[in-house]
Amino acid sequence: MPFQQPIPIVIRSHNDLAYLRQTLDMVERQSLPVDIHVYDNASTDGSAVFLASRKVVVHEVPKGTYVPGKVLNRAIAEVDAQAPFVVFLNSDCTPVDEHWLAELVNGFADPKVAAVFGRQSPRPDCKPLFAKDTDDTFGDGSRQQYWRHCFSMASSAIRRSVWETLPFRTDIQYSEDIDWTWRIRQMGWNIAYRQNSQVLHSHNYTLREFFRRHYGEGKAEATIFDWSTWDRSLLRYSLLPYMRQVKNDLVYAIKTKNLSIVCQSPLLRGVQMVGRRKGFKAGWAGRETV
Repeated sequence: MPFQQPIPIVIRSHNDLAYLRQTLDMVERQSLPVDIHVYDNASTDGSAVFLASRKVVVHEVPKGTYVPGKVLNRAIAEVDAQAPFVVFLNSDCTPVDEHWLAELVNGFADPKVAAVFGRQSPRPDCKPLFAKDTDDTFGDGSRQQYWRHCFSMASSAIRRSVWETLPFRTDIQYSEDIDWTWRIRQMGWNIAYRQNSQVLHSHNYTLREFFRRHYGEGKAEATIFDWSTWDRSLLRYSLLPYMRQVKNDLVYAIKTKNLSIVCQSPLLRGVQMVGRRKGFKAGWAGRETV
């Protein structure tokens, strides 16, 4: 697709100075013209000083005010109103080459596509099971066809005209991207995955952080999707996925000859299962009171 005007890129940041330089360096190397906007959430690690030295537009998000949907809505409203697409990139997502942006926005060649997301690959220092999860979720995209829904805002782009008819929800703290893309799919729009638009992005979570993440995602899931009694049961929602993941981790351990995974998997997947289950129950309870 031909692009004459700079493409607005919204980068959300919070204490990511360790990654900001390499991420901005790679964004500035893109084969298409860019207009970079950084929405910094009260960073205290020197990010503000660093950003002042770069050719980017900085927007402050005051401490204690960050709500994902509100920031996304604000960003789309504030960047170039003539731009048909807005690109989003987390500050710790580093494009692997100068074609990341072109590969991403070319997903809009299909006029029925409302949102596009790209491939995320683990960083070299990523721990094995977290790296496996990242590759399973993204990779060549083959696994996504078996899931109810898949999307990630971390490296993505949306069609402005669709957002104008349906802004992001501002009453949820997790999975606002899943919620928005699920709702537009129900309206007849498509989501495109671009595996050749690649970034490095991964986290080495502590068990507490991993629990918190899945608690938040489980809570959001309960409100986003419709659930039958069977689908939300302990067996279907929690125990069967746990057993399947531990089994797949064992296969991965044998394939990679990393037997330490055999010991790590039951605990990690147990934390994941309990966090997601507790979050789901909290979200479902809130849904029933509405």
